[in-house]
Amino acid sequence: MKLFIKYIFTAVILLFFIKTLNGKNLMTMTWEIITDEVMGGQSEGGFKLLKDNNEEFVRLEGIVSTKNNGGFIQIRSKVNLENDFSSINFLARGNHDDYFIHIRTPLTFLPWQFYSIKFNVTDEWKSYTLELRNFKKSHVFQPSNFSADSIKTIAFVAYGKNYSAKLDIKNINFITYEK
Repeated sequence: MKLFIKYIFTAVILLFFIKTLNGKNLMTMTWEIITDEVMGGQSEGGFKLLKDNNEEFVRLEGIVSTKNNGGFIQIRSKVNLENDFSSINFLARGNHDDYFIHIRTPLTFLPWQFYSIKFNVTDEWKSYTLELRNFKKSHVFQPSNFSADSIKTIAFVAYGKNYSAKLDIKNINFITYEK
């Protein structure tokens, strides 16, 4: 009973502080697969748009290889966000491993420049809310922070080690908290 009350209380508090919630339909987002093969790496991957209980999700799947200076596969989509937000919220599941979100802005024009945050998935759907202020820059010559309205692309990435990747994503939301 205490656990139930805790969840209800958390949901009420969260709804009180959320100002805007702009859900992105995965079927209307234009996803593309990018692997380290573009720079001579040997990782292979792909993505599928699937349904589970009539809910749409996108699956990133493949083999990440660090051979030949490689080590990533990603699905990326251009975004055109009309209002500012402070967090990205989504549901994810996968194969008990680490994955990343990479964000690119007009000031991350070189391939190795992006803002990144790591999250770990299990085989059960779980909600993740990742604050933009916690994203880390990848290169010393890019600004330390960025504004949400400057985001040009968002990517879900399997990165940095040899492994089989399987990541499912659904219900991507951009959240603005009232100040």
